[in-house]
Amino acid sequence: MKNNTQTKNNTQSRGKKAGKIIAALMVFVLGGALFANWYINSAGLPFSVSGTTKEDDLGQAQYVSATTAQSDYFKESRLKREKTRDNTMSELNAVIDNDKASNEQKKSAVDTYAKLSERAQLESDIETLICAKGVSNCIVVLGDKSCEVVVPASELNDTLALQIKEIVSNKAQTDAEHITVSSIK
Repeated sequence: MKNNTQTKNNTQSRGKKAGKIIAALMVFVLGGALFANWYINSAGLPFSVSGTTKEDDLGQAQYVSATTAQSDYFKESRLKREKTRDNTMSELNAVIDNDKASNEQKKSAVDTYAKLSERAQLESDIETLICAKGVSNCIVVLGDKSCEVVVPASELNDTLALQIKEIVSNKAQTDAEHITVSSIK
C-alpha cells in the first residue's frame, strides 16, 4: 500500500514538474515575442558609429549615421520580424503538441498562436494598403495598443501621414495618438 502511494506521489510530482517546465517555456516564448516587438520598434534601424578612436572619451558625444540603404532596411526588418515570429510559433507548437502539457497550457499556447497569426496578417494587410497609396515600401509593426509605420523619407508628407494613420486606425482599431509614422532616409 505504501509503494502504491509513493508511486502516485512520484507521478503527480513529475506532472507538476512538467507543468512548471511548460509554463516556464511559455513565459520564455512570450518574453521573446515582447523583446522582438520592442527591438523592432526601438532598435530596428541599423546604425554605425563613425569617427571614433581608442583615445576618445567615453562620455564624449559621437556622430552616428545610418549606413544601410532603404531597401536593405525594409528587407532586414521584415526578415528579423519573420524569424522572430517563426521561432515563437515553433515554440508554441511544441507546447501544443506536448502530451505532458495541461489543457490550460495548451489553450494558452493556441490563443497566443492565433493572436500572433492574426497580428501578422493584419500587418501585411496594412502594408499592402499603404503601398496602394503609392508608397514604394513600408514596414508595419503592431503592438497591443500601438502601431509603428516606417516609410521612405522621400515619400512621406503630411497628407500621406494622415492617410497612413487612417488606414491603421480603421484596420487595426488603434487610436491615432498611438500610431507613429516614421521615415528612413
